[in-house]
Amino acid sequence: MLPKLLCAQQKDTLPVVQVTIQLPVDVTKTETPVQQLQKKELGMLNSLSVAEAVKYFSGVLIKDYGGIGGLKTISVRSLGANHTGVMYDGIMLGDAQGGQIDMGRFSLDNIESIQLSLSRPENILLPARSYANAATLSIQTSTTSLRKNSLTLQTKTGSFGFANPSVQIKNSVNSLFSHSLSTEFQKANGDYSYKNYVAGDADSKRMNSDIKTFRAEYDAAFSISDSNQLKLKLYYYNSKRGLPGAVILYNDFSNQRLNNEIFFSQAGWHKNISTSSRIFINAKFTKEFKYYIDPSFQNSSGKLENKFHQQEVYLSGAFGYKFSPAFSASYAIDYFNNVLKRTDSFAAGFAQPKRNNFLNNIAVDYTKKLLTANANILFTVLNEQVKTGASGRKLHEFSPAMAVAFRLTPRSPFHLRAFYKRVFRAPTFDDLYFTNVGNTGLRPEFVNQYNVGITFSTKAIKNMDAFLVTTDVYYNNVKDKILAVPRQNLFQWTMLNIGIVVIKGIDITALLKWHTSSELGFTARLSYTYQDAKDKSDQSSLYYGKQIPYTPKHSGAVGMAMQYKNLNLGYNALLSSYRYLLGDPIPENLVNEWVTQDVNLSYSFRKKKNNYRIQVELNNIFNKQYEVIKFYPMPRFNYRIGILTTFNQS
Repeated sequence: MLPKLLCAQQKDTLPVVQVTIQLPVDVTKTETPVQQLQKKELGMLNSLSVAEAVKYFSGVLIKDYGGIGGLKTISVRSLGANHTGVMYDGIMLGDAQGGQIDMGRFSLDNIESIQLSLSRPENILLPARSYANAATLSIQTSTTSLRKNSLTLQTKTGSFGFANPSVQIKNSVNSLFSHSLSTEFQKANGDYSYKNYVAGDADSKRMNSDIKTFRAEYDAAFSISDSNQLKLKLYYYNSKRGLPGAVILYNDFSNQRLNNEIFFSQAGWHKNISTSSRIFINAKFTKEFKYYIDPSFQNSSGKLENKFHQQEVYLSGAFGYKFSPAFSASYAIDYFNNVLKRTDSFAAGFAQPKRNNFLNNIAVDYTKKLLTANANILFTVLNEQVKTGASGRKLHEFSPAMAVAFRLTPRSPFHLRAFYKRVFRAPTFDDLYFTNVGNTGLRPEFVNQYNVGITFSTKAIKNMDAFLVTTDVYYNNVKDKILAVPRQNLFQWTMLNIGIVVIKGIDITALLKWHTSSELGFTARLSYTYQDAKDKSDQSSLYYGKQIPYTPKHSGAVGMAMQYKNLNLGYNALLSSYRYLLGDPIPENLVNEWVTQDVNLSYSFRKKKNNYRIQVELNNIFNKQYEVIKFYPMPRFNYRIGILTTFNQS
């Protein structure tokens, strides 16, 4: 007989392990066009910021005013930066003053993924505000992988006095609570050389392109259960930069300065009430300070100075219900309040506007065998109050959207899709109230979007991991486009609704991944955009039927990468055909076509529990002189070297 001790069953309980992962979207099965870059893919691009990474998406134009310090804004399908919303960890960013988010401020150091969605992001349970844009850029930070203990140290250095140290700490306190802190400092003098065409191609130095930035983010996640979670984020960003001026003739002088300070806190509670119903509640508070000075401005004060204080309070809630495996619906309601104050010596008579925004959205999704469809309708109510002068008009607008996609047979590699969306963008505070510029009578700018596309995806060839091609043909009609036009002279402008723009285009993307062995793999990416964006405002105008400013007919990107064991080699190229700046399409207004080519090399290895990575980036390897904005020369050949170390404790 066995001893009694051995016969007794011993009980043990394994600790609960929660695995959180951000799954990429299958872009070949979506009803609307989606493009995305994951952490590993971002590491193979010669990019410092989100602005540099999204250049590789089709249909995207980045206005870059030169160097690291220059402002960078995004325009999708020639609709302008005001029609592209930016979502940061699930909650929309706002800027009621100018309506354009500087994409250069988002470093890639703590970014897990970037996703660009036309019409709406790929999730039915969203804030109502996320349905209000023609396109949405969703940025997801590393909060999706909080549940581990690690310390990551990274430092980069490179051309033009560039230095960029960063630190990230992740700590899982217990099975319920985890948090992280990410900090980063960046500086550069930005004094790169460029060829001055007027001075006989002599080399000149870029002036006033220096920058210093500091960013800190704290994230906390409290998980009562897998279906009941609370998240908190605190964000702080501070930048001091020169604004490099236009290089016109022999004059490259500029001494304008811009300081930015941004703080926001956001919290979100998500809960699955049952297997069929979900709810979330989000709240956000934002404060932003902008200080601009032009010490050489010719007026009675001998300078031009702006101090703006912007504040936003944002509340959002949504409820989703799955009526059947095929049909689900959601309702979202948002409220946000914007306040803008001016406190400089030129602030007398400024409107000091306040804006209340109410958004209600109903969305439905349907999936049945080979067919998927979605639709939504957004109702927006907007009203304003001012302390001085007249206020902008009240708005009550409906914005409908619908999309459908289907596959010919269950095994067909082809997927057809189409969508329609009507959106509008309200005039910004700058459009309405900026001194000697604003026009409180402005109407909102309306866009009707139409898109038809086809996707192809297969893994039929041996050793092929992925092969996909997407092609989308689109038509955008913009009514009451808001434009700045000069009045008596070039120093006095005003905002007017004068524009009708018709945009026709094609976006093509292709991705190929394959391997020859377990140690050797290859990736190739291609994106191409054709845009015919014509001004149809006034048949008597010289500009009627002409391509709108800074819109190339052809643009694209190529990326190739090879991975052999722990070694990665990448090649990336960006291409743009010629385009014109503001004014007649004459040779004097021509902005030449350009191609830039970059390479990068990285080596990663693991020692005990720790990860190490060394990376070298060579940018614009053929020393190409080019301009994205006329008279704002971009850097020629430059380099960056980085070392990353992650100390893993679990």
